[in-house]
Amino acid sequence: MEKFRKNDPETHENGPDFRSIHNRDMNRFEPRFANMYRGPQYPRKPRNKHRHNHSLPFHPFGPPLPMSRDEFKEIKHLMILTLLSEIPEGISGYQLQEQYKLPRGSMIRSLNELEDNESLSTIQDIVKGRSQKIYKITNKGKENLEKLKEKWTYQFLRMTDIAPMEQYGNPFGSVRFKNRLIRNLEKIENIEDAIDIFRGYRSKFKQMYKRLQNRMEKLDKTKSHLDSIITKIEKMDQFDLNKVKEMVDNFP
Repeated sequence: MEKFRKNDPETHENGPDFRSIHNRDMNRFEPRFANMYRGPQYPRKPRNKHRHNHSLPFHPFGPPLPMSRDEFKEIKHLMILTLLSEIPEGISGYQLQEQYKLPRGSMIRSLNELEDNESLSTIQDIVKGRSQKIYKITNKGKENLEKLKEKWTYQFLRMTDIAPMEQYGNPFGSVRFKNRLIRNLEKIENIEDAIDIFRGYRSKFKQMYKRLQNRMEKLDKTKSHLDSIITKIEKMDQFDLNKVKEMVDNFP
């Protein structure tokens, strides 16, 4: 055994290391060491006694929102382009941060990305005695905004399953909304400005109400079409996948 230890490149204090030794080498060891060998150590997965083969529950519309980094970037672009589309005269990064309480680092990064892809244009202007970069949405930015709206509107609509509009849809029930309103009121000094603020909110709510009415009409049409598909499938003597696909393709 002493001869083995001298010739072996590794040092074995309590016994030889069997991990790299084949069965043909077992005659080199004393019986007490040979009995310790249990074959090569192969990694194996831990046993899971509670594993079940149940499939995940089916949801007809998928997850409410994806979570990848690129998709979160798109959401930030959507929000900033939407804000700037309502301010045709443009706005500085400082004003954008102060008015909407956006994180500065994330906001500046998004503004630079939108400027690089020509969704925003910039000019230098004097704001409160300081030279600042003013951001304006471009025609390409408006086109990109429409593409983002088309992609994300349905996903945001799905969020109403998590936070129902009838329960969480009133902004005046939000402490954060009320605090922002109060901050805006603290900046005015006359009755006319106060009236303008509340008229602006009223105008927004009228637009929301009109959009909800249009949405209800479209939902009624969608429900009617789904009723029609279900009725046709129920009348089938045998399931015809091609006909069902055709009905889906003709969905209004």
